[in-house]
Amino acid sequence: MRIPKPKEIVRLLKGSNFRPMRPKEISRRLGVPKEGKELLKKILHKMVRDGKIGKADGGYVAAGSPAAAVADAGRKPEPVLPTAPTTAPIKGMLKGGKILGKFVKTGKTGKIILKDDRVPHIPLRIDEIKNLRNHSLVVYEVSNRVSPRRKINGRIIEVLGKAGDLEAEKKGIIREYGLSEEFQSEVQRELARTPDEIPESEIKKRTDLREEIIFTIDGDDAKDFDDAVGITRTHFGYRLFVSIADVSYYVPIGGEIDNEALNRATSVYMPDRVVPMLPEKLSNDLCSLVPSKDRLTKTVEMDFNRKGQMMSSKVYNSVIRSAARLTYSRVAGVLEDSAAESDIDKQVVEKLLVMRELFKLIRVRRSEKGELNFDFPEPNLIRDELGRTVDVVRTQRNMAHVLIEEFMIAANTAVATQTCRLQIPSIYRIHERPDIESLIELSEGVKKLGYTLPADGKITTLDLQSVINKSRGRSEEMAVNMLILRSLKRAIYSTQEEGHFGLSIKHYSHFTSPIRRYPDLIVHRIMNAVMKKGTPPYDKESLDWMAEQSSKKERYADEIEREAINLERAYLMKSYVGKEFEGVVLSVLPFGMFVEVKGIFVEGLVPRDSVPNWRKRWFDIGQTVKVKVTEADVEKRRITLNLVP
Repeated sequence: MRIPKPKEIVRLLKGSNFRPMRPKEISRRLGVPKEGKELLKKILHKMVRDGKIGKADGGYVAAGSPAAAVADAGRKPEPVLPTAPTTAPIKGMLKGGKILGKFVKTGKTGKIILKDDRVPHIPLRIDEIKNLRNHSLVVYEVSNRVSPRRKINGRIIEVLGKAGDLEAEKKGIIREYGLSEEFQSEVQRELARTPDEIPESEIKKRTDLREEIIFTIDGDDAKDFDDAVGITRTHFGYRLFVSIADVSYYVPIGGEIDNEALNRATSVYMPDRVVPMLPEKLSNDLCSLVPSKDRLTKTVEMDFNRKGQMMSSKVYNSVIRSAARLTYSRVAGVLEDSAAESDIDKQVVEKLLVMRELFKLIRVRRSEKGELNFDFPEPNLIRDELGRTVDVVRTQRNMAHVLIEEFMIAANTAVATQTCRLQIPSIYRIHERPDIESLIELSEGVKKLGYTLPADGKITTLDLQSVINKSRGRSEEMAVNMLILRSLKRAIYSTQEEGHFGLSIKHYSHFTSPIRRYPDLIVHRIMNAVMKKGTPPYDKESLDWMAEQSSKKERYADEIEREAINLERAYLMKSYVGKEFEGVVLSVLPFGMFVEVKGIFVEGLVPRDSVPNWRKRWFDIGQTVKVKVTEADVEKRRITLNLVP
């Protein structure tokens, strides 16, 4: 009978991002047999008495965690660092009692200035600034609590470079958000034990799709390929194969890699780098569906009739051998002009043309149901040969992008429908209906632009899409899209199956990107249990916490991506200070308005104080204005504009 050692329990709890764990989950993650559960509880009780772990609401936690501190003291721990009198996040405050700021020399001494103007400067002693260059971007580690006089003691532990320098500021974002591009030694040791070759015994357990023409379609610069598609005609319509990298085979529950993936919850995408959820050996090698290599996958096989209706679906473990690594641009050339010459294999081209047929049918059916189809472009940073950003343009989307999106949505829907039908605990991707107040406000907003929505707030996605379609190509298109987008709630992860309002889908999960999203890996493991007709790997309490954790980390990743893009944009606009442009109003707020500069896909703030008679003037979203670039602050990642009379 295997009973885990105390150090294994401590390592598990620390790796859970300080999430409380009940004995049931601890025993499952550490492989404790049923007959050993009572002994495990005694071990846990003793570890609490010895101070090795703590007890909090919801289970056991690592000693020293915030939950343990609250449980021990009966109150929240006192803050280590000074905070501004606001609930807004403070830029420069890092985890673990660290501060990111700029060193500025003042006479014989100096001080550290945080990026947030609301926080007091940190004075330094003479001995702390030896060999330190003025205006260095530094990380300062606090060694004690703040005294009544708000004096902070500590030391500079890292110099990132000169504040305002692009590379130094990129490092600053990594530190500010607590990201790690490297994986800890425990993860690396477990990774080293992962076999490079697939055992023949595992292949024999799976459906062999290596003879099927299945291929990947991704961006030009993609490195990890976690989904592949294939299709055949049937006597009743089409059979679509969506094969997804089987990360669950390589990442067992409760291991070091799994705990680190759970802590990260998502890959973070920055303009020139990716901070991955999984180590490169998995994300770019063993789990990446590269051409001509045997790869383990989970396949969602879906049958569609000639009207584009999904008639049936099934999920099974498979092995594939990708026939090609295609890009969106190459595939679009085939889909948008099938008569054009192409260097893609003829058999693959034939499959692409059949996919186009099915895609168009699915698209029509989903449009009839009321799927919201926004056309919000994303920024694409153009770099020179030295890697410097020289322009920001709108990302061009084509039919290949939308085709793959539709096929992934179909696979996600099929999986969610199955877990819902079986009534087993799972994680769903939900998008709640907007509040009635938001919809009434939206009705009033679009009315000013010449469009009509029900004034009582009883609005459907068909109503919204109708307005989007009518505004397409018109001067007010951006304003309409922005108003509708702001009325919607944010999609989140949840164990409650409430449907996806924006997609107009009743059952929806994330299943198709387990390399970069932890919820997808969770659903893969749940499907393993379904296929084996075994016990689900998670209880509802664990899933509730993981859903909340994943939603939080997703918001965090989005914020980091925005900050990184804003940094690049600010650096680019330094050369445009003093120049005038036409712009479009994106939003009007109490402190000013954000304007997108035409010709360069960047946005800046027109401060309220810079606009004479602000209260008497009226600005609308989508309105064209003339602006001058007055400041491009790389350190604060912001662009300031002024209106030109």
